[in-house]
Parts: sequence; C-alpha cells; structure tokens
Amino acid sequence: MIKFFRNVRRSLVSEGNTGKYFRYAIGEILLVVVGILLALQVSNWNSDLKREKQELDFLEHIKEDLSSMLSDINDDFHSLRLGERAHFRIIDQISKNESYQDSLCFDFYWLMKDEYVYPVRSTYDAIKEEGFAIIKNDSIRKGIQIAYENIFPRISKQNPFYPDVEIFFSDYLQKHFTANTDSTLVMIEKFPDFTLKYPYKKASEGKPHLVTVGFVPKNFEELKKDDTFKVLMRQAYRYRSYKINRYRGGQFYVKQLIALLEKELKRRK
Repeated sequence: MIKFFRNVRRSLVSEGNTGKYFRYAIGEILLVVVGILLALQVSNWNSDLKREKQELDFLEHIKEDLSSMLSDINDDFHSLRLGERAHFRIIDQISKNESYQDSLCFDFYWLMKDEYVYPVRSTYDAIKEEGFAIIKNDSIRKGIQIAYENIFPRISKQNPFYPDVEIFFSDYLQKHFTANTDSTLVMIEKFPDFTLKYPYKKASEGKPHLVTVGFVPKNFEELKKDDTFKVLMRQAYRYRSYKINRYRGGQFYVKQLIALLEKELKRRK
C-alpha cells in the first residue's frame, strides 16, 4: 500500500500538475487521519469491552461473597435468638423461684455465647483498588460500599459498639459454673442451614471422644439471689438485643443487595 501511494506521488510530480498533486496529498493525509481515528476507536472498544468484562466479574464474585456471608449471618442470627430465648427461660426460672433443671445447662450455654460475621473482603478490596467507578450502576456501587463500610463493621469481631458477651460473662462463668459432662443430656437445635446436636462423637488419634456442651451453676439457689448475676444478665441482654437488631437489618440489606446484583447480571448477560 505504501509503495502504491509512492508511485502515485511520483507520477503526479512527473506530470507537473501541482494542483492535482496537492489535492492528492490532502486526500492522503485525510486517509491517514481516518485510519488513525479508526485504530483509536477500535482500541477504545477493546478497552471498554475488557473493562465491562472486569466489571461483570466483580459483580458475579461480590454476589457469591455476599451469598456466602448471608448464610453465615442467618446462622449467627439464629444463634443470637437462642441466646435471647435462653435469657427469658432463666429469668422465668429465677422469678418463679423454681428448682434447677438439668436442661438449663444448655440455656446457660446459649446465654453466654456470642456470634460475629467475618466479612469476605477479597472481591471488595479488589474493586476498591481498581476504583469504585468501574461499577456503573449507582445503586449497586453505593450498596456495596454501605454493606462493607457500615453494615458489616457493626456485626464483625472487635466492633466498637458493644463488648463480646462471652468475654463479658467470662470471669463470672469461671467462678460460679462448671462444664456439663452429662452425656445423657441431649441438645438439638435446627439452624437455617444445618442441625446442631450434642453430645456427639469425635475421633482423636484413633480414639473416640464424646463432646458435650453446657454450663452448670455450682449453686443455683445462691445464683438466683445473686445481684451481680442479675446485673450481668440485664447488661448482656442489652448487648445481645442491639446485635440482634443489627443482624436483622443486615439480613434484610444483604438480601436486597443480592437481588439487585442478580437483576443487573441477568440484564447484562
């Protein structure tokens, strides 16, 4: 092609037709400019396609991360509700001045148990590093940022809002309770994604061991009159109630965000 243009120019020069030569030169320049513009356009198209693919990959992976976390949130929420249920069972037992029942060891277990989410951040951090502008949908972009910067920090480990209930009870637990070792007592709780059952057998170094849970008060009659325990119960209830509300809001928010991501992915694929 270059040789062709060179021959044309030589032919025009040899003819001595200056006007015709200049018109040809301008045409050649325009042709080159058009070629450059087309090349840039193709390059931009390829860049846009690559960026869109990266965005869709981000959306797909963040949806998977949120779905996995929602499952954990649901299970943790159920566990927190069991703690709330245990609180009222124990309060009823104390207020009615009833004698200790063996099944209460499981209520004390749930009372002193706490839960936290552990956010899956790999995709979110990758989006953050790339720049949030890569997510075109404003609602999704803002939704992802709110989830990771506002919703999850309030229900994650070491959040600054309320203390860990297990740590809060720790000193009192060690002083006034013993571990339940009665393997005849059975606890079965159905969670959204699994069923929890104790006791159960676990092998270690080829030897089976029976795993039990639960806490037994050393002196239940004294516990019922202990003002310190009543104060701890009241405070722990406040902490757990706060967290339950945060989890409930987190459940709703993450479900809505996942639905929004699914709709966007379906529209664009």
